[in-house]
Amino acid sequence: MKKTVLKNIASNLSNQIQKNNPFHLFCSIALLLILFSSCSSDNSAQEDAEAVNTTACKKRPGKIDFGRDNSEIIYNAQDKPIKIITTVFNPAGPKEPPMKRVYTIEYNAQGNAEKISKSIDNHEESQYKLEYNSSGKLIKQSQFNATGVLTAYTTAQYDGKGVLTGIITHNENTSADVTCEYQYENGILIKKSIQNLYDLDSQEYYNADYSYTYFLDKENKIKTYFEGPIGLLFISDLTNKQSLQYLADESNYQLFYARETSLENKMLKNIEIIAYRYNTRDTTKIDYSYDYDAEGFPTVQRVNYENTTRRYVSTPFGGSVFLVTPSNNYVLKSLNFSCN
Repeated sequence: MKKTVLKNIASNLSNQIQKNNPFHLFCSIALLLILFSSCSSDNSAQEDAEAVNTTACKKRPGKIDFGRDNSEIIYNAQDKPIKIITTVFNPAGPKEPPMKRVYTIEYNAQGNAEKISKSIDNHEESQYKLEYNSSGKLIKQSQFNATGVLTAYTTAQYDGKGVLTGIITHNENTSADVTCEYQYENGILIKKSIQNLYDLDSQEYYNADYSYTYFLDKENKIKTYFEGPIGLLFISDLTNKQSLQYLADESNYQLFYARETSLENKMLKNIEIIAYRYNTRDTTKIDYSYDYDAEGFPTVQRVNYENTTRRYVSTPFGGSVFLVTPSNNYVLKSLNFSCN
C-alpha cells in the first residue's frame, strides 16, 4: 500500500516540477518524506523480527544444512527432539544416493530419554534403552539389534559433583570390556584413555589416548543432537568400529552428534589420538578451524585430518603383508540453520 502511494507521489512530484508549482511541490516533498520515514521504520522493525527469528532457529533448528548433508529435527511440546532425520552423502562417491538415518526418541515422565530407535534407509538397525540414577544421571544404556537381542551395554561412573569420570562397554561378542577414563583440567576435558579396543585386521586388543585442546575464547553455541547423557550412545559405540573412532561417523561431525561431557562448552580446536598397536605409537591428528557470524555461531568448519593407516592385507600367494599408508584429508563445510 505504502509503496503504491510513494509511487503516486513520485509521479505527482514529477508533474509539479514540470508545472513549476511551488506549493504543490512543497506538499508533495513533505508527504514523501513522512511516508519514507514510516517505511524505514517498518523495514527496521521487520529486520529486527527476522534477526530474532534467525537466532531462534539457530538455538532450536528445524533443519541444519552441513555442506551437502542435512538434518531435520522434530520436537515435542517441551522442545526436546523426538525425531531426527539425517541425510548424509558419501564424500568418496558424490553421485551415490545419500544414506538416510532416522532416530526416534521416547522420554519418560521425568523428561529423560528412555528409548531410542535407529533406522538406516527405512530398515531398523538398533534400539537403545537408557537407565538413570536418582539424580537424573545416565548410568546404563543397553543396545539391542533389530530383532530385540541384546548386543552390548554401557555403564557410566561419576564423581561426587556429577562429572563423568568413566564408562565401560561390554559387547556380547568379545571377551574384554572397553573402558574409558576421563581427565579434566580447570573443569575442561583434556584427555580420554581407552583400554581394550579391538583391531579386526590384527585381531588384537590395544589401548589409545585422546588429547583435546579448545579455542578458549570461543563458546560452543551449537546445541548438539544428543547433548548430555544421550551422547553416550555414540561415545561408547566402540565395539562396532574396526579402528579408531571419535564420533559416530567422521571427525568433521563433532559439532552435532555429542559432546564428550557436559563440561565441553568451548569450540574444539584439536584432537590427538595415540594408539598403542603394531608395536608403535600410531598417531592421528585432527585440527579444526571455523568462521563465525556476528552472534558467534559457526558458519564454516574446516577439518584437517592426518593419520597413518596400518593393516594386514592378504596376498594371492597366501599369507599377508603389512601395509603402512599415511594420509592427509581436508574437509570444508558450510553451516546453515533454519526453522524448517
